[in-house]
Amino acid sequence: MKLARSILILFCALTGACSFSYYAQSVSGQAELFRKQLSVQDIIADSATDPQLRQKLAAIEAILEYAYSELALPDNGSYRHYKDLKRDYVVWNIFAAPEFSLQPKQWCYLVVGCVNYRGYFHEQQALATARRLSDRGWEVAVGGVLAYSTLGWFEDPLLNTMLKLETWEIARLLFHELAHQRLYIQHATDFNEAFADAIAEIGLRGWLLTQPPDIRQSAQITLERQEEFISLVLAARDRFASLYQSSLSEQDMRTEKSRLLAQLNTDYRDLSSGWGDDTRYDLWINSEINNARLSALSTYRTLVPDFLAAYKQHGSSLTLFYEWIEKLSDCAENERLYYLHQPELLPSCRP
Repeated sequence: MKLARSILILFCALTGACSFSYYAQSVSGQAELFRKQLSVQDIIADSATDPQLRQKLAAIEAILEYAYSELALPDNGSYRHYKDLKRDYVVWNIFAAPEFSLQPKQWCYLVVGCVNYRGYFHEQQALATARRLSDRGWEVAVGGVLAYSTLGWFEDPLLNTMLKLETWEIARLLFHELAHQRLYIQHATDFNEAFADAIAEIGLRGWLLTQPPDIRQSAQITLERQEEFISLVLAARDRFASLYQSSLSEQDMRTEKSRLLAQLNTDYRDLSSGWGDDTRYDLWINSEINNARLSALSTYRTLVPDFLAAYKQHGSSLTLFYEWIEKLSDCAENERLYYLHQPELLPSCRP
């Protein structure tokens, strides 16, 4: 019963499913991750283990050691056990935004504070909530999630949802999730996600230097295209933001919004025309692009350049960078952003 209460509190914190009607799925969803976990080392040692799985798990063990020794990320037992969920995603997150705004809807939970999304262990429940929000006039986006961090509450397991990625992508994902365990600030989704993404990028750069040239080259091509895509979408987002701040009528704003959406589609086709058979972002573009999808990308990426600049400002020393970032924990949101844009300054905020 104690575990059930802990699971419920955690699930409420991470997904916002805190009403009594969600009790059963809250407990069963998180508890499912704990049931029948297998030790990663036992799987590797088992002669019956599929060689490809053994190879990938052994690579992950090495990635974790790199995270602990080189990135000073928490070594708290996470990712030392494996769970096959028999599905493609562990949770499904909902993002929502108004028709003429990129300000995301927030849900406020225990422990983690207010965040820009709501998650469900069951896709149909996520879709049902999305439909209700849509009926009330919100633009919504639902996306499957390969992993999430319990912020150190529990020892997070490796999941089959993560293993379909390339090994270097798993490294980036693990660095991101462990970064959440290193630093997390309530009511600061954009800050938290961008910090974790920045640590993932810093970590991946170093980790790739330890890998064979073919892996480095393949990853670099993918990362360059990812950066081109993100820059393209964030530039479009800025154009939408300008539109929503204009004095146009709602009808004229809808007309211009449709034009901007069409322009984004055309710009993407032009960008990706030189990528050969790489169609990894086609699904994103071909799905309904709306303010919810644009704000979701913004949540993760807008502040990343600022974190990377701060890292560089501190001599590319993670020790100094962590010390500086942790001082921001005492700052109000406007103060955090001020210092993040002025990384040469020493934060001075009242707790």
